[in-house]
Amino acid sequence: MKLLSFSIGVFFLIISTYSFAQNKQMLDGTWRFSLDEKNRGLEEKWFDRDLAKTIQLPGTTDEARYGTKTNGSDFGILTRAYKYYGPAWYQREITVPTDWKGKQIFLNLERVMWQSMLFVDGRQFAPQDALNSPHLYALGTLSPGKHRLTIRINNDMIYNIGDKGHAYTEYTQSIWNGIVGKIELIAKNPIHFFNPQVFTSIAPKAFQLKDTLQNNSGKKSSVTLTYSLQERKSGNKLFHGKRKFTLSSAKQYIDFTENVPDLVQLWDDINPNLYTLTLRLLDDKDRELEVKEMQIGFREISASKSKILVNKRPVFLRGNLDCVHFPLTGYPPMDVEEWERIFRIYKAYGLNHVRFHSWCPPEAAFVAADRIGLYLQPEVIWLDWWMAVDNPGREEMNTKGKPKGLGHNASADSFAQKEIATMLASYGNHASFTTMAIGNELGNSDFDVMESWLKPYKAKDSRRLYAVSSARKITALDQFIATHYIDKLGGTRGLRGATTDWDFEKVYSQSNIPVIAHEIGQWPVYPRWDEIKKYTGVLKARNLELFREQARKNNLESQNEAFVQASGALNQLMYKNEIESFLRTPSAAGIQLLSMQDYQGQGEALIGWLDAFYDSKGITTPEKFKMHHDTTVMLLRLPKFVWKTDEPFQAKVQVAHYGKADFQDQVYWKIYDETANVLSAGDFTNQTFQAGSSEIIGSFSSDFSKVKRATKLTVEVGLKDRPIKNRWEIWVYPPVNVHEKEVYITERFDATAEQVLHAGGKVLLDASDLGNVKTADMISFYPLYWSLTFFPGQGINTIGLLLRDKHPAFKEFPTDAHSNWQWQAIYKGAKGFYINNFPAIYRPIAQPIDDFHRNNKLASIFELKVGKGKLLVTGFNIQDKKNPVSQQLKASLEKYMVSDDFSPDYEPNLDSLRKMFVFVEPLKSVAPKAFKNSLLYVEAGKKSQATDRNVDWSPVMDLSEASKSTTYSVKAEGVWKDEVSSAWQGKQMEVTMHVPQGMIGTFYVFFHDWNNLGRQADIEFEGRPYTLGRHDKEGQWIKLHVMREDSNDGVLKLKVNTSKGPNIMISKIALKEEVD
Repeated sequence: MKLLSFSIGVFFLIISTYSFAQNKQMLDGTWRFSLDEKNRGLEEKWFDRDLAKTIQLPGTTDEARYGTKTNGSDFGILTRAYKYYGPAWYQREITVPTDWKGKQIFLNLERVMWQSMLFVDGRQFAPQDALNSPHLYALGTLSPGKHRLTIRINNDMIYNIGDKGHAYTEYTQSIWNGIVGKIELIAKNPIHFFNPQVFTSIAPKAFQLKDTLQNNSGKKSSVTLTYSLQERKSGNKLFHGKRKFTLSSAKQYIDFTENVPDLVQLWDDINPNLYTLTLRLLDDKDRELEVKEMQIGFREISASKSKILVNKRPVFLRGNLDCVHFPLTGYPPMDVEEWERIFRIYKAYGLNHVRFHSWCPPEAAFVAADRIGLYLQPEVIWLDWWMAVDNPGREEMNTKGKPKGLGHNASADSFAQKEIATMLASYGNHASFTTMAIGNELGNSDFDVMESWLKPYKAKDSRRLYAVSSARKITALDQFIATHYIDKLGGTRGLRGATTDWDFEKVYSQSNIPVIAHEIGQWPVYPRWDEIKKYTGVLKARNLELFREQARKNNLESQNEAFVQASGALNQLMYKNEIESFLRTPSAAGIQLLSMQDYQGQGEALIGWLDAFYDSKGITTPEKFKMHHDTTVMLLRLPKFVWKTDEPFQAKVQVAHYGKADFQDQVYWKIYDETANVLSAGDFTNQTFQAGSSEIIGSFSSDFSKVKRATKLTVEVGLKDRPIKNRWEIWVYPPVNVHEKEVYITERFDATAEQVLHAGGKVLLDASDLGNVKTADMISFYPLYWSLTFFPGQGINTIGLLLRDKHPAFKEFPTDAHSNWQWQAIYKGAKGFYINNFPAIYRPIAQPIDDFHRNNKLASIFELKVGKGKLLVTGFNIQDKKNPVSQQLKASLEKYMVSDDFSPDYEPNLDSLRKMFVFVEPLKSVAPKAFKNSLLYVEAGKKSQATDRNVDWSPVMDLSEASKSTTYSVKAEGVWKDEVSSAWQGKQMEVTMHVPQGMIGTFYVFFHDWNNLGRQADIEFEGRPYTLGRHDKEGQWIKLHVMREDSNDGVLKLKVNTSKGPNIMISKIALKEEVD
């Protein structure tokens, strides 16, 4: 069978959103349909017979409930109610009007997953397979009357790009089969536009129009192109003109520039001024051949060393990731109204930027972003090392096709290049399309090859900034980078403890292109079980139903709302602290949040303050969030959050201003208590704040010596003449000297403690050093990262702390109902004890929130009756006399214990308490101070008995210590030890470490050439190449960054190949985990 194709470049022929109705025929409605489970349709010529079933289009097989009906829950993701993979056939009759006779007819399928194959009256057209842009078929001329149109759609994997990137995945949107968005026939005169591209400039204000006019008339023709510009909202016409062209061939390239009136307003995120450019193509008798209306914004995008510039103005990108979360349909909205609703939510929370992680949205999103004022960054693919290999024990991470990276994968190369071309051709005119990258974290790809793909676009189309990859590596082509780490410079994101007096300027200022912090946040919030009812569409939250059942089993369901609020409060505390760090960094270009809405895949990463439906969880408000996330933000550099009354309070004020113009105002500050009583206040002199700046304007101090009780205070900094302010909470503690004689304080649940209880006494048990893995868990002030099941080796299982803040135990210890920065001061080594077998109604005074994948009932401060006695247990260290928080908590608990309020009524079995509060002697570290608490520290061959000769390696020869079940092995030619040092040695070496899955940190390796033989080497760590130069005599430590993606399979590998010298010597290694 002959495939019909046309040489007009179908991939680049984009039909305008605003074509006129008389030249269109919408094909929405009922189509005939059939699944093709056995893939026989082509062989049996289903295009020549009527299909038996029906389906509604636009739509999908999931929505029509075709395919296999599912039961149970998929692991780590939402579950499709109906699944189908493979070909499906869609069919209907079309009627070509008589006035379409002789016209060129096109079929536009706006979004298809994945390959479409078209038959018209049995004639087959060349298949199309774009994922991120329309499938547009040129049908040529069709005779007036009825024709049979049949489309075969195959949603199986067409190119080997795997199934983890968001353009094709079950992680979020689902792998649906169908056609969504516009389905339409379009008729064009023989002479028509191809794909007009508009380039705007701002000095002078002008537009440039480029296109290739199509002349299928078969003769030389003269045409007139008229153009007019009018305001989109008012309709006021500002400009018009015309040009004449002679079409002497089938294709006529046109390129001209027109200046426009200076009253045309520029487009940006603050003032998204839009204009309608109307293009009319007329024949030599002024008869209309075609009309196009295009929504354009006049703007220019460029970059300085550290900032993205919009109309030459520095902007700070306040971005969010969109990973295709639309659980009702399983695919993105195709209408402008829904995207406008979503983007208005963005703007309400101070955002001005969206990165579409490894996918590109439909045209409706660009139209909405143009109108609302958002900067968009679409992408096309996600490929990384872990997708190309098996992941034993982590089968959910195994990727279909095991795709190699770009440049090593001809199938994916073809896909990516076509998707880049169609994405730019389809959406390039939109003002909101301001940045792009080929994809996310393309770690196993050939960056030279990818760079060569983008070079032609960068050279000919400056309407946006280009980057090869979001994260992993910076190339010479890149005009900006979104990344979490820059090689040789360091990390670009992360937290640095209970302080706000820090930034990333040391790293960012050394970059030569703008750096955007990549995927910041990722702090989980406990799910609200009522959300399950909202999944009424194609995707079901059966996974959440299972977690709810576990919560019920452990008597936690009744605390659901309290868990949401407490974990949500910590989530917002983390976001505020992290976001402000980038605003304090003058050279930072922006941030990309992951994310304001939940991510429903990758082990249920419920990290948003909005759910997957963009509905608020009630843990913050737009007004509160915008205090630290807006065009202008007041910042406070606090050395700490916890203060003693006998030390002077000091802080520095910084103002980040990324508005359109400089402004003058006066900054005020004030400190007040929970009754709004102002303790101190002051002003700075009136000054000018420059647009695009983040500067420290001064400092102030305060005296807390008159504070007599432990107090939470609020520090507020704002502008006098503008409604701009920001707030931080601090805690002030006076000296305490409380020891209630009737309270026995101990760190062991031993015979003495039992004797006191047996005699009816009161015992305050500091249990921070007690318990084992069966009875207790280490708890963390900082919530676990992303997802417990996707990154299981973090060593953190909690996502917050629920506190009975009105409980008399806290009468002298000010606290909220959730953990706040004062708690961070006593979290080191803190414990939560498992109380799953306690009565359902039992409520601890301080209750760590176990991650919802585990749903254990935990207790860190709780009271018990033990015989005649009363026991109060704290998993927080209250013995640190230098820590005012520790001492204040101890004093508050003691005062509570001597009051009439202390009357516990639950009495567990005494033997169970002995088991719960067992003491385990900790091991002593042999590592040097710099590597204390490392996951792994090894001195190679240190314990070898053989000297001055090579011996085979055995782990007993090494001096080593490890934690969290970390192990290592070495492939080398042997171990050498002499009077100078010892080392593993060989021409080639390989060090393999089995580590906690998902850990992040730094791997240190000490290479030692102590006999000066000019040793050098090529190094590969987790697939990334490095070069080791000479390191004579004193040796050299090298530092290698460990990403979560490196360790997610639980294995890290270092490979060393000698490039110069007899061999390479490794004397020491250390693996340090990054812990906030």
